[in-house]
Amino acid sequence: MVHNYGEIPDTIRTKPYMPLGRHIWRSFKELGMDYVEDTIAELSGDFLYDLFRIRMDDTIRTAKYVIDGEIEQPDKVLSYMLFPPVVPIRADLNQGSTKLVYGGSTDVTFVCANDLDEEIFFLLNGHCEDGIPVDWWFIGPEDDTLDRRHLKLGFKLREMPKRFKELIKAGEKLTDVLKDMRNERTPQWADASYIICMVWASGVLNFVSEPSSYEAFAGIFDGINAKKIGLPDTWMSYVPWPSFLNMLLMGGREKWTLGLCGLTTEHKIYFMPLEQKVVDWLGSQFPELWDKGIVEGRKMGIPYPWQTLKVNLPEFKKKSTYEKEKFDFNYPSGDWITPTALDKTVEETYQGIYLDITHDTPKNEKATKDHIISMGIGRDTEYLK
Repeated sequence: MVHNYGEIPDTIRTKPYMPLGRHIWRSFKELGMDYVEDTIAELSGDFLYDLFRIRMDDTIRTAKYVIDGEIEQPDKVLSYMLFPPVVPIRADLNQGSTKLVYGGSTDVTFVCANDLDEEIFFLLNGHCEDGIPVDWWFIGPEDDTLDRRHLKLGFKLREMPKRFKELIKAGEKLTDVLKDMRNERTPQWADASYIICMVWASGVLNFVSEPSSYEAFAGIFDGINAKKIGLPDTWMSYVPWPSFLNMLLMGGREKWTLGLCGLTTEHKIYFMPLEQKVVDWLGSQFPELWDKGIVEGRKMGIPYPWQTLKVNLPEFKKKSTYEKEKFDFNYPSGDWITPTALDKTVEETYQGIYLDITHDTPKNEKATKDHIISMGIGRDTEYLK
């Protein structure tokens, strides 16, 4: 059965954003809104903590290994950025790129709002010193900390997203409380710059499902600019904006994507990994979502970088787009980079595959196993070149 846009309740504030997430939209069409709601409802604080612990700890360890000289070829090793922990960065580029984007001493708190009740789902904070990731903390939906109130407004922290029509406005008010929390937890960094990133859980689910590093960065641009392309509000946003990112943002989707892919992977595409924790949990708890949302998506493969840069998004400003459900992302014609082309199984892509394919790779050059630089993430990386 194919489900349609009209089945999504109008009471869900983020309904118009669902088609902006290619992966979550594909899953919805196959499985329906009840299934998507059940998935979001089952994302417990314990599961999220374990997932982020794996990513954040690996990021900090990998940075330490590079500084200590324990990684022989850091230009072939990737880990996740400390913020956001859904996009990759190469080990030898981590410190310089992070410092360029965020500054010398910085905290970034990710505030994830639940699409179903519009309350805060979790807080995830990361800290960098001189561009080096050194610390993080997590607060889940069951934590009493979210019942702390804004001194002037009287609202509980967990209520803030639904108290404001604009996500950015909620972020501005949350800063008043969260910055104090940061200073209480880590007073040694009270003078560090402080940034909040507001994001909806549907956006997080979509990015966790995204297997392409280029698509991940481009998708962040689309979410940030959701209001400009015809949606009611932003799907995600920094508060305030780091000046370097703001400069890339003003340059448009292609400049943004190329700029961040250059800083993080030297423009080489990465077939993103999946933690065993995600594989086991989704595969056992939501096998249909696993098959339709993850496995089928990876079988389809990932667009070549030049295809990501030249895609035409749905015309969200047109009423007919919703009436006719014309939500396809129209990529330039041509093959994609598939597991089969790389002589790998879908399961092998869960390790992560770093390729020497960039936006400058000739369009008639097709991906093969000879393009693989390395497989894996962090210290477990296997060099193939």
